[in-house]
Amino acid sequence: MKKALMNLLVLVGLMSGLVSCNTTVTYYEPQWYYNCYPVYDYWGYYMYDECYWEYYNTDGSIAEKDLVANVADKEAVLLEKLTNVYADKFSLSTEAASKVAKNVSDFTALSDRSESDLADFAQKLYGVNPTEIVSAMSSAQVGDNAELDSVIDKASSSLGTNSENMRAIVKELHGKALESSGIEL
Repeated sequence: MKKALMNLLVLVGLMSGLVSCNTTVTYYEPQWYYNCYPVYDYWGYYMYDECYWEYYNTDGSIAEKDLVANVADKEAVLLEKLTNVYADKFSLSTEAASKVAKNVSDFTALSDRSESDLADFAQKLYGVNPTEIVSAMSSAQVGDNAELDSVIDKASSSLGTNSENMRAIVKELHGKALESSGIEL
């Protein structure tokens, strides 16, 4: 009798636990509406209504469906800010700062960098043949900075800046590698 009573209590306990459990799950689905907007010509005269489906979030804002465009917009804003930073920090023109920012951004986007990627980066950014850069770096490691100074002068003319700004850019982008190689600019 005791065993039957215990089994009954366990069964009632389990049943009440299952009954009292709230298992409702809600899924978010944006609300969609067919909206029409008037289109006007250059002089402000009404031409026609343009109608299409739009999706709204729960807060009433229009839901964005184009994720690629959103990412591209964020990258464009980041590139613009990076351009402004390089232009202010190194006294570069907007075109030169944009060139530096674009190349740095493209290079950082690469996860697996090969030697050809490094050479391509150097050619695009500095406008100097990568073999000249390698030769200048190896000469600078043994204490001969004349060839490195020549390469920096070529790169500064390519970016339209002076040698001091170019040295600052090289230190900013390659400072740790230069230190580890024992090269001081």
